[in-house]
Amino acid sequence: MRTGVMLSSLIPLQLPSRMQIHLWYILPNEVKSESLLKHYSQFLSQSEKDSVFGMQSDELKKKNALLARTLVRTTVARYQTNNNETVVDPRSLKFKKNVYVNVPVGIDVEDKTRKMRHDVLSLAKRFYSSEEVKFLSSIADTEAQRKEFIKIWTLKEAYVKALGKGFSASPFNTFSITRSEAGSYSLCGKAEERVGEWKFRLLDLAASSHYAAICIGGEDEEEAGAPMNVIVHRTIPFVEDELICDWKLL
Repeated sequence: MRTGVMLSSLIPLQLPSRMQIHLWYILPNEVKSESLLKHYSQFLSQSEKDSVFGMQSDELKKKNALLARTLVRTTVARYQTNNNETVVDPRSLKFKKNVYVNVPVGIDVEDKTRKMRHDVLSLAKRFYSSEEVKFLSSIADTEAQRKEFIKIWTLKEAYVKALGKGFSASPFNTFSITRSEAGSYSLCGKAEERVGEWKFRLLDLAASSHYAAICIGGEDEEEAGAPMNVIVHRTIPFVEDELICDWKLL
Protein backbone atom coordinates (compact mmCIF):
# COMPACT_ATOMS: atom_id res chain seq x y z
CA MET A 1 0.00 0.00 0.00
CA ARG A 2 1.42 3.38 -1.02
CA THR A 3 1.96 6.01 1.65
CA GLY A 4 -0.16 8.58 -0.19
CA VAL A 5 -3.09 6.16 -0.36
CA MET A 6 -2.72 5.37 3.33
CA LEU A 7 -2.69 9.05 4.30
CA SER A 8 -5.81 9.72 2.24
CA SER A 9 -7.70 7.25 4.43
CA LEU A 10 -7.19 9.48 7.50
CA ILE A 11 -10.23 11.73 7.54
CA PRO A 12 -9.47 15.30 8.77
CA LEU A 13 -11.42 16.29 11.86
CA GLN A 14 -12.22 19.49 13.72
CA LEU A 15 -10.46 19.94 17.01
CA PRO A 16 -12.82 19.19 19.92
CA SER A 17 -14.18 22.05 21.99
CA ARG A 18 -12.75 22.77 25.45
CA MET A 19 -15.16 20.46 27.29
CA GLN A 20 -15.33 17.78 24.61
CA ILE A 21 -13.14 14.67 24.64
CA HIS A 22 -12.40 12.46 21.65
CA LEU A 23 -11.22 9.05 22.79
CA TRP A 24 -9.57 6.83 20.17
CA TYR A 25 -8.58 3.23 20.82
CA ILE A 26 -7.30 0.21 18.94
CA LEU A 27 -7.77 -3.48 19.76
CA PRO A 28 -4.41 -5.22 19.17
CA ASN A 29 -6.00 -8.60 18.43
CA GLU A 30 -7.84 -7.05 15.46
CA VAL A 31 -4.57 -6.17 13.73
CA LYS A 32 -3.36 -9.45 12.27
CA SER A 33 -1.65 -8.38 9.02
CA GLU A 34 2.13 -8.51 9.18
CA SER A 35 2.37 -6.24 6.13
CA LEU A 36 0.20 -3.63 7.87
CA LEU A 37 2.40 -3.77 10.96
CA LYS A 38 5.43 -3.29 8.72
CA HIS A 39 3.78 -0.19 7.23
CA TYR A 40 3.08 1.12 10.73
CA SER A 41 6.77 0.88 11.63
CA GLN A 42 7.60 3.20 8.72
CA PHE A 43 5.68 6.03 10.41
CA LEU A 44 7.80 5.92 13.58
CA SER A 45 10.88 8.02 14.22
CA GLN A 46 14.20 6.24 14.51
CA SER A 47 14.23 6.65 18.29
CA GLU A 48 10.74 5.14 18.49
CA LYS A 49 11.82 2.20 16.33
CA ASP A 50 14.85 1.64 18.56
CA SER A 51 12.61 1.74 21.63
CA VAL A 52 9.99 -0.64 20.23
CA PHE A 53 12.17 -3.22 18.53
CA GLY A 54 14.89 -3.05 21.16
CA MET A 55 12.50 -4.12 23.92
CA GLN A 56 13.65 -7.17 25.87
CA SER A 57 10.18 -8.70 25.86
CA ASP A 58 7.91 -10.97 23.87
CA GLU A 59 6.58 -10.16 20.41
CA LEU A 60 3.10 -9.30 21.73
CA LYS A 61 4.46 -6.46 23.87
CA LYS A 62 6.50 -5.17 20.94
CA LYS A 63 3.37 -5.26 18.77
CA ASN A 64 1.37 -3.37 21.41
CA ALA A 65 4.10 -0.73 21.68
CA LEU A 66 4.14 -0.32 17.89
CA LEU A 67 0.35 0.02 17.78
CA ALA A 68 0.39 2.57 20.61
CA ARG A 69 2.84 4.83 18.82
CA THR A 70 1.02 4.42 15.52
CA LEU A 71 -2.29 5.31 17.19
CA VAL A 72 -0.81 8.50 18.69
CA ARG A 73 0.74 9.66 15.42
CA THR A 74 -2.25 8.92 13.18
CA THR A 75 -4.75 10.38 15.66
CA VAL A 76 -2.87 13.65 16.17
CA ALA A 77 -2.37 13.95 12.40
CA ARG A 78 -6.13 13.93 11.85
CA TYR A 79 -6.51 17.16 13.82
CA GLN A 80 -3.44 18.95 12.45
CA THR A 81 -5.23 20.08 9.30
CA ASN A 82 -4.99 22.98 6.87
CA ASN A 83 -8.52 24.30 6.41
CA ASN A 84 -9.80 20.76 7.04
CA GLU A 85 -8.50 19.61 3.67
CA THR A 86 -5.08 18.10 4.29
CA VAL A 87 -3.95 15.63 6.92
CA VAL A 88 -0.41 16.14 8.16
CA ASP A 89 1.96 13.26 7.46
CA PRO A 90 2.22 11.35 10.77
CA ARG A 91 5.94 10.89 10.12
CA SER A 92 6.53 14.64 10.36
CA LEU A 93 5.27 14.90 13.95
CA LYS A 94 7.89 15.47 16.64
CA PHE A 95 7.24 14.77 20.32
CA LYS A 96 9.30 16.26 23.13
CA LYS A 97 7.08 16.03 26.19
CA ASN A 98 3.47 15.66 27.25
CA VAL A 99 1.57 18.92 26.80
CA TYR A 100 -2.05 19.98 26.88
CA VAL A 101 -3.96 22.76 25.16
CA ASN A 102 -6.17 25.05 27.27
CA VAL A 103 -6.96 22.50 29.99
CA PRO A 104 -5.11 19.49 31.49
CA VAL A 105 -6.44 16.09 30.45
CA GLY A 106 -5.53 12.64 31.74
CA ILE A 107 -6.75 9.29 30.41
CA ASP A 108 -6.14 5.77 31.69
CA VAL A 109 -7.38 2.38 30.49
CA GLU A 110 -7.35 -0.79 32.60
CA ASP A 111 -8.43 -4.38 31.93
CA LYS A 112 -11.59 -4.91 33.95
CA THR A 113 -11.09 -8.70 33.86
CA ARG A 114 -7.66 -8.48 35.51
CA LYS A 115 -7.25 -10.85 38.43
CA MET A 116 -5.50 -9.84 41.64
CA ARG A 117 -2.48 -11.73 42.92
CA HIS A 118 -3.12 -10.45 46.42
CA ASP A 119 -6.11 -9.70 48.60
CA VAL A 120 -7.95 -6.62 47.36
CA LEU A 121 -8.21 -4.98 50.77
CA SER A 122 -4.52 -5.56 51.45
CA LEU A 123 -3.66 -3.75 48.23
CA ALA A 124 -6.15 -1.00 49.03
CA LYS A 125 -4.63 -0.41 52.47
CA ARG A 126 -1.22 -0.11 50.83
CA PHE A 127 -2.15 2.27 48.01
CA TYR A 128 -5.52 3.91 48.70
CA SER A 129 -6.83 6.52 51.13
CA SER A 130 -8.62 5.53 54.31
CA GLU A 131 -11.93 6.71 52.80
CA GLU A 132 -11.49 4.42 49.80
CA VAL A 133 -10.46 1.48 51.98
CA LYS A 134 -13.60 2.02 54.04
CA PHE A 135 -15.72 2.03 50.88
CA LEU A 136 -14.17 -1.19 49.56
CA SER A 137 -14.53 -2.85 52.97
CA SER A 138 -18.27 -2.22 52.82
CA ILE A 139 -18.60 -4.41 49.71
CA ALA A 140 -19.27 -8.01 50.72
CA ASP A 141 -19.11 -9.60 47.27
CA THR A 142 -15.45 -10.24 46.37
CA GLU A 143 -15.99 -9.91 42.61
CA ALA A 144 -17.79 -6.58 43.00
CA GLN A 145 -15.03 -5.46 45.35
CA ARG A 146 -12.36 -6.34 42.77
CA LYS A 147 -14.17 -4.36 40.07
CA GLU A 148 -14.53 -1.30 42.29
CA PHE A 149 -10.81 -1.49 43.14
CA ILE A 150 -9.95 -1.39 39.42
CA LYS A 151 -12.38 1.48 38.79
CA ILE A 152 -10.78 3.57 41.52
CA TRP A 153 -7.29 2.74 40.25
CA THR A 154 -8.25 3.79 36.71
CA LEU A 155 -9.68 7.10 37.93
CA LYS A 156 -6.63 7.81 40.08
CA GLU A 157 -4.26 7.09 37.19
CA ALA A 158 -6.20 9.50 34.98
CA TYR A 159 -5.92 12.26 37.60
CA VAL A 160 -2.19 11.77 38.12
CA LYS A 161 -1.66 11.85 34.34
CA ALA A 162 -3.66 15.08 34.12
CA LEU A 163 -1.28 16.56 36.69
CA GLY A 164 1.64 15.47 34.52
CA LYS A 165 3.20 13.60 37.43
CA GLY A 166 4.14 10.04 38.13
CA PHE A 167 2.92 7.73 40.87
CA SER A 168 5.81 8.60 43.21
CA ALA A 169 5.17 12.34 42.88
CA SER A 170 1.45 11.96 43.64
CA PRO A 171 0.95 8.89 45.85
CA PHE A 172 -2.52 7.43 45.52
CA ASN A 173 -3.11 7.51 49.29
CA THR A 174 -2.83 11.33 49.38
CA PHE A 175 -6.18 11.89 47.66
CA SER A 176 -9.55 10.18 47.33
CA ILE A 177 -11.92 9.57 44.46
CA THR A 178 -15.49 9.56 45.75
CA ARG A 179 -18.76 8.75 44.05
CA SER A 180 -21.96 10.64 44.74
CA GLU A 181 -25.41 9.11 45.01
CA ALA A 182 -26.08 10.51 41.52
CA GLY A 183 -23.16 8.46 40.20
CA SER A 184 -20.66 11.24 39.47
CA TYR A 185 -17.03 11.04 40.64
CA SER A 186 -15.14 13.82 42.40
CA LEU A 187 -11.75 14.51 43.96
CA CYS A 188 -11.12 14.93 47.67
CA GLY A 189 -7.94 15.12 49.68
CA LYS A 190 -4.59 16.85 49.98
CA ALA A 191 -3.23 16.32 46.48
CA GLU A 192 -1.76 19.35 44.75
CA GLU A 193 -4.55 20.72 42.58
CA ARG A 194 -4.75 23.24 39.79
CA VAL A 195 -7.21 26.14 39.98
CA GLY A 196 -10.67 25.02 38.98
CA GLU A 197 -12.81 21.95 39.34
CA TRP A 198 -11.69 18.49 38.25
CA LYS A 199 -14.18 16.47 36.25
CA PHE A 200 -14.15 12.68 35.89
CA ARG A 201 -15.82 10.22 33.56
CA LEU A 202 -15.57 6.45 33.85
CA LEU A 203 -16.47 4.42 30.77
CA ASP A 204 -17.09 0.72 30.28
CA LEU A 205 -15.77 -0.14 26.81
CA ALA A 206 -17.84 -3.24 26.17
CA ALA A 207 -16.02 -4.31 23.00
CA SER A 208 -12.59 -4.27 24.66
CA SER A 209 -13.39 -5.47 28.21
CA HIS A 210 -11.70 -2.37 29.62
CA TYR A 211 -12.54 0.57 31.84
CA ALA A 212 -11.47 3.98 30.56
CA ALA A 213 -11.22 6.95 32.92
CA ILE A 214 -10.98 10.57 31.79
CA CYS A 215 -9.99 13.47 34.02
CA ILE A 216 -10.16 17.07 32.87
CA GLY A 217 -9.45 20.28 34.78
CA GLY A 218 -11.75 23.28 34.43
CA GLU A 219 -9.92 26.59 34.65
CA ASP A 220 -12.72 29.02 35.37
CA GLU A 221 -16.08 29.19 37.13
CA GLU A 222 -18.01 29.10 33.86
CA GLU A 223 -16.45 25.78 32.89
CA ALA A 224 -16.83 24.34 36.39
CA GLY A 225 -20.51 23.58 35.77
CA ALA A 226 -20.17 22.56 32.14
CA PRO A 227 -20.66 18.86 31.35
CA MET A 228 -17.94 16.79 29.72
CA ASN A 229 -18.95 15.41 26.34
CA VAL A 230 -17.16 12.19 25.34
CA ILE A 231 -17.01 10.79 21.81
CA VAL A 232 -15.44 7.34 21.38
CA HIS A 233 -13.81 5.96 18.22
CA ARG A 234 -12.34 2.54 17.53
CA THR A 235 -9.78 2.41 14.75
CA ILE A 236 -7.39 0.28 12.77
CA PRO A 237 -5.25 3.06 11.27
CA PHE A 238 -5.48 3.25 7.47
CA VAL A 239 -8.05 0.42 7.41
CA GLU A 240 -11.23 1.44 9.23
CA ASP A 241 -12.69 3.85 11.78
CA GLU A 242 -15.84 3.30 13.79
CA LEU A 243 -17.85 5.62 16.00
CA ILE A 244 -18.54 3.54 19.11
CA CYS A 245 -21.99 3.67 20.67
CA ASP A 246 -21.97 0.55 22.88
CA TRP A 247 -19.84 2.07 25.65
CA LYS A 248 -21.50 2.78 29.00
CA LEU A 249 -20.95 5.68 31.35
CA LEU A 250 -20.41 4.36 34.87
